[in-house]
Amino acid sequence: MKKIYSLAVVLTSALAFGQISLTASGTANVENFDSMGTTTVLPANWSAIRAAGTGTVGQTLTPIVNNGSSNSGGIHNLGTTGSSNRSLGTLASNPTVPAFGVRYVNNTGVTITQLAISYLAQQWRTSDNSNVDEVITFEYSTNATALNNGSWTAVNSLNLNEILTSSTAAAQVDGTLPANSTTVSGNVTGLNIANGATFWIRFSDDNLTGTDGMYAIDNFSVTPNASGTLAVSDLSKANGNFVRNSFVKNNEITFGAEAKDVKVYTMSGQLVKTASVKENESVSVAELAKGNYIVTGTVNNKPVSQKILKD
Repeated sequence: MKKIYSLAVVLTSALAFGQISLTASGTANVENFDSMGTTTVLPANWSAIRAAGTGTVGQTLTPIVNNGSSNSGGIHNLGTTGSSNRSLGTLASNPTVPAFGVRYVNNTGVTITQLAISYLAQQWRTSDNSNVDEVITFEYSTNATALNNGSWTAVNSLNLNEILTSSTAAAQVDGTLPANSTTVSGNVTGLNIANGATFWIRFSDDNLTGTDGMYAIDNFSVTPNASGTLAVSDLSKANGNFVRNSFVKNNEITFGAEAKDVKVYTMSGQLVKTASVKENESVSVAELAKGNYIVTGTVNNKPVSQKILKD
């Protein structure tokens, strides 16, 4: 059975936390953690604390550099031996139940209403308990000033979950292998983060009875979206036939109906073109790179959207 700990403000940190600037709506900020190298220094503006445990709660944690061979509770700088490809991970123990995260500042010039988030989840060590699946909870806060204060909201679709759920080996594994990793993506919606305001994200571990597994994130991406961008969650709604040529080979999109307020978005949600068209009229997209896009518009006063591929 897992022990549940509250991330109450037990110790107020005296450290000044930096922040990552988000400079444009629809543009992703990506952290691949390779800047850590094989050192005990976290990437710029990231922080980690002991959120619970028998040790000093609220104490700053420094990464333990290893390849999954360590079973010490704490924050871990993970990678195969000698590799420059690093990830940031956590393992909980009775003395140390970690939390780690980062603060962002909205410098996009607009109010952020949604965040599109994705990362590569990795498992570097298995647990000895196959009865309970471990969960490292993803949370965000718009009023925190550190990892251990403020109010936090969990987003379960973005949790860092145990991958090797049937293993009881309590042993090292290679987190870079496909069998030990998976991509996690989703959206944080209903936000109202004004330009100049800050917010935090964090991953909060808990402590499983027995030997815990070790879990990490890599290629962590945050894309701020405002009213002028399309969130990742909206992409699944793309349907209809108002675009005649969903496979674009001649640099022009041809429309099968008169459409108002036509917008073309990248798959990350960035608005790249606008237009209004008549039936059978075409719009040039010669300036856009090859790849997938979402086209939205209004036909007969009804919103429509369709996915296209530019070759």
